[in-house]
Amino acid sequence: MKPFLSAFLLLFLLLLHQSHFAKAGIGSSLASLFKSLNKEKVINWVNGKKPPKPEWDKEYLKYLKPDPKLPNLPLNKERKGFAPLKQYLSNFGYLPSSDSFNNTVDQQTLSAIKTFQESFNLPVTADIDNHTLKLISLPRCAVPDMDFNYSFTQNVSWPKAGHRWFRKTNLTYGFLPESEVQPSFTKVFKNAFTRWANATGFLNLTETTYDDADIKVGFYNFSDVLIGDLFGFSFITENPPSDVKTAEINLNGNMYWALPSEKGDLSAEDGVLDLESAAMHQIGHLLGFDHSFMNDSVMYPYILPSQERKVELSNSDKNNIKKQYANVDSGGGGCLGVPSITILLSLGFAYMFLMY
Repeated sequence: MKPFLSAFLLLFLLLLHQSHFAKAGIGSSLASLFKSLNKEKVINWVNGKKPPKPEWDKEYLKYLKPDPKLPNLPLNKERKGFAPLKQYLSNFGYLPSSDSFNNTVDQQTLSAIKTFQESFNLPVTADIDNHTLKLISLPRCAVPDMDFNYSFTQNVSWPKAGHRWFRKTNLTYGFLPESEVQPSFTKVFKNAFTRWANATGFLNLTETTYDDADIKVGFYNFSDVLIGDLFGFSFITENPPSDVKTAEINLNGNMYWALPSEKGDLSAEDGVLDLESAAMHQIGHLLGFDHSFMNDSVMYPYILPSQERKVELSNSDKNNIKKQYANVDSGGGGCLGVPSITILLSLGFAYMFLMY
C-alpha cells in the first residue's frame, strides 16, 4: 500500500476512535437541569418537625385526566396541558428534544405514551389514563430512562451502563461543605457506599475532601425549569486537558429528607423522602447502572407510595452487578471496558493490514 494511503487510513481510524466518545450532545434535559440549579445551597430534613405541604407544580396534570366524553385523545387537536406532557416525555427519553412543544395531540407523542406505559408495565392505551397520571405525578430521578448517549459535549454527560467512567477500584467520595450536610446525613451516604462496595465484591469506596473526591455529593436548590418532581440526579464531568473524570450526585434540597430512624414520617405526598433510598439510587448510576423497570429495584426511577424506603438490592440488581462487573480485573486497575477493547482491536487489525 502506498505510504500516503497508509497514513490516511490510520488517521481515519484515530478520528473514529475520538468520535466514538463524542458523537452526541449531553441532551437538552441535562443542559436545562444545569441551568435550573440555584447555586444557593439548601437542605431540609424532618428532624422531628412536620414539613409544609410541597408546592410542586402539577397544574398541567388536571388537564390530562381521562374524559368520559373523549375516550381517546383527539389526534391533531389541541389539548391543554399536552405541551408540558411532551416536555416530560422528552426529558426522560421517550420523545426527541425540542425548544418548544405545543398542545397538539400528534402520533409521535401517542407512540411515546405507549412506550412509557409498556416500559412500566402499565395498561397500554396510548392514551393518558389514571394509571399513567398516577405514576408521572410521583417524585423521580432526573436521569433519563432511555435513548440518551454517553458523551462529553460541554464536558458533562449522564452516567450510562456499559460506559464506566473510572478505571480503578479505589474510589473516593466527599460532601460539599457549603451545603451544611449534617454528620447524620453523611453517615447515611457512607452506609449506602459501603452496601454497594460489598455488593460488587471488589470496589473500595472511602471518604475524602470534596475537592479531591472522585464522587462529589451536594444538596442544591432545584428550580422549576424541568417538568416533574425531581429528587436528584447524577452526572459525569470530564476534566480537560487530562482524561481524568469525576462524578457528582446532586439532591434536591427543597424536598424534606428523612433519616432511617425517621422512616415512620415518610410520605412522598407530604414531600418527605427517604435519604438512604435516594443515595442508593444515585450511587448505582455512578457505578454503571441505568434505570430499571422492575419496581423492586433500587434503580427504579420513581418513588412509589408502597415502597418509599428501598435500600436493599433486589435479585435483579444483584444479577445486573454480576453482568456489569463480570470481566473486571479486581487486581487494582479495573478493566478497559468494551468500547476501548473494540477500538484497540480495530486499530490492531488496521496496523496488521497496513504492514501487509
